[in-house]
Amino acid sequence: MIYIDRDSVPVPKILLDGEKPYEEEILFRLEQQTKFKQARFKQDDYYLGPTLPDLHTLFHSKCAYCESNVVENDSMDHFRPSESVSDRKGRADEGYYWLGYTWFNLYLSCHECQRYKSNYFPVIGPRLSPPNTETYLDYDQLRNYVNSEDPLLIDPCDVREHEEVQFGYDRKGHILPRSEKAEYTIELLQLNRPQLVEERQERIQFLSEMLTNITFSSDESHKIKDVLFHLQDDQTHLGLNRHMIAEWYLANEKLVDNEYPDLNEDLKSVISKIVPYWLQIAQSSNTISSFEPEDSKAENNYTIKGVDSANLGDSQQPAPQEFSKFLEWVEIINYKCLGHVKLDIPQSSEGRGEQSILLIGENGVGKSTVLQAIALAMMGNEQLQELNLGDYTDLIKRNAKEKRARITVKFLNEANPIVVEITPAGISSNREQLVKPTVGIGSVRRLPEDGETVGFEDDPSRILALFRHDVVFPDVEPWLGDLKAVTAHQFNEAAKTIIDMLMIPEDLITEDRMVNRKSGNVTVNVGNGPESIKSMCDGYRSVIGYALYIMRSLNLYWESAYNAEGLIVIDEIGNHLHPTWKIKVVSLLRQVFPRCTIIISTHDPLCLRASRKGEVWVMNLDEEDRSVKLQQKDIPMGISLENLLIGEWFYMNYTTDEQTSKLIEDHSNELFKENPNKERIKEMEAQLERTVMQTSSGISKLDTYFEVIREVKSEEMKEISKTDLANDAELRKKLAARIRDQIKS
Repeated sequence: MIYIDRDSVPVPKILLDGEKPYEEEILFRLEQQTKFKQARFKQDDYYLGPTLPDLHTLFHSKCAYCESNVVENDSMDHFRPSESVSDRKGRADEGYYWLGYTWFNLYLSCHECQRYKSNYFPVIGPRLSPPNTETYLDYDQLRNYVNSEDPLLIDPCDVREHEEVQFGYDRKGHILPRSEKAEYTIELLQLNRPQLVEERQERIQFLSEMLTNITFSSDESHKIKDVLFHLQDDQTHLGLNRHMIAEWYLANEKLVDNEYPDLNEDLKSVISKIVPYWLQIAQSSNTISSFEPEDSKAENNYTIKGVDSANLGDSQQPAPQEFSKFLEWVEIINYKCLGHVKLDIPQSSEGRGEQSILLIGENGVGKSTVLQAIALAMMGNEQLQELNLGDYTDLIKRNAKEKRARITVKFLNEANPIVVEITPAGISSNREQLVKPTVGIGSVRRLPEDGETVGFEDDPSRILALFRHDVVFPDVEPWLGDLKAVTAHQFNEAAKTIIDMLMIPEDLITEDRMVNRKSGNVTVNVGNGPESIKSMCDGYRSVIGYALYIMRSLNLYWESAYNAEGLIVIDEIGNHLHPTWKIKVVSLLRQVFPRCTIIISTHDPLCLRASRKGEVWVMNLDEEDRSVKLQQKDIPMGISLENLLIGEWFYMNYTTDEQTSKLIEDHSNELFKENPNKERIKEMEAQLERTVMQTSSGISKLDTYFEVIREVKSEEMKEISKTDLANDAELRKKLAARIRDQIKS
């Protein structure tokens, strides 16, 4: 990470001139803050897109954090998160919405750094509250106000953060911290992830060879010019270049000046201008010294007075991991009906929120089994021993050569995968504690009935509903209504989740609180006045029920579900949902749990409408060996439900009712018999005309019959008469297939 002079590129005109409709909302929020306690700020990227060229100019098309090349179109990051903000242990606060469209808060970032950074933004001391409108409307005044806050994450555009050397490098390509802030920044952004380390290793090797090959024994001005080239602003990993070249220059300044005085002036000018503290770099104990290997795990002795980073943002329980981990792939061997399947988890690359996995396939192929296996891998050995899964032999595939099942899960940028093994004697994991909080929602989602009490503490594993249909979801409404257990701030965070899941219009939210609690009871207003959750329809109750259950489970580790990291596993997600919700349910879950990986199964094509690249996996049985196959098959944008159902995702022959489908088969078969029954054909055509044989334009599909014949004729022969059909069985077969396709489409 290097310093970037924000003022080197002026504020884009689109953020200064013309109409700014987004400003009205921000001003209204600043003036009427209490009305927006349950309305999450949703940034409109439409107004930010035109600033991307300016960001590319400012950051030289490099990530502000890791200095790698950025080529994506949607690579904008808010240094201070605008929609929601979290400290390092998950405590939630309202985001810096008032900086959502402010130039000095916009940064260019690669997707990987964006993903790790997310909305984490711990600060040293108090967090800034929203400014008054006068401060907000004055750019310089607002900037000064923001600069009074001290973030733990190093700001690439704050010159004060770069007055001292923050980072060093070792010979292996690792970036080393020289302050507590640098240590946190490296860990949060995963600046030593394998790809970056490999790139730095290559750069170190290249620069070492280039610099050691300068012997000053002949005219080597071109080599000095190469050194200058690698100090240009558009060079990737420029911070590393500066460290190595500064050290080399310190040792060879007199030689360069004697041999190439003009180039020496250029070199000195560049170094002194871009790195005022280059002597610090060259003499730093943490930098590459004489290009010799150093220990990448050097002790960090730098601390910030009065701050203990290990205890920043303590939550109710310690999170399973201090910094983010993301699933990379899952491999399942001999678990129940599955012989061997491997599932690659798509990495987040578009829009907000983690990627999902959507499993589809016929009944009995093992969709639920995949969900169970992944959930088991997240449990950790202690939690696995507490599960009561019955006879472990039943979890091992019948007729398997080895009476042992294995589930392996690999996390991104983590060398050792999670391995869960199941034998007739029991189940075990190579991780002792919970790996990633996991919530399992089974296909049967039974809520407590009148007089039935199921406490949240009665469901310690959170995944049993994936294995048993008799599990009753605990009633979390009493918890949400408890003023002592859930603070007003936490309640409003929960209300945002409910409001988003129920798709309550935003204009209603700002009029009054849509979710209220009194005397332990929670009511929701979906437009017709307050209504208790228990009295709502099954669809609403189902959605609110499992949304609150997920939220409550994640709340054990994070204060806000919006900031929570975990795994959400849902079997048959479309159950109890109206088609309007089915189309949006995956998007809604991404919206309210954006940091969670969501893995679901479904039979409903409507639930696949929100799928992204790499997310849809089709399970089916191999016709030859009857083994389960798992294939990734993206769904093209704009595909009709008809084509989705009869395509390679659901393999349906027809989408009409059974009687009509039978009539279509009989019609096409009779039509191309050697001696067709003309009266029977007319009778069937008349019946089809009365049912499904009309196109959207009102033209009978049978009217295209002879056109189909002409198309097939042109492929087979120049001319053919109707009587020739009687003597050409192959042509009759082709025509029958073509007319069936016409009718189906």
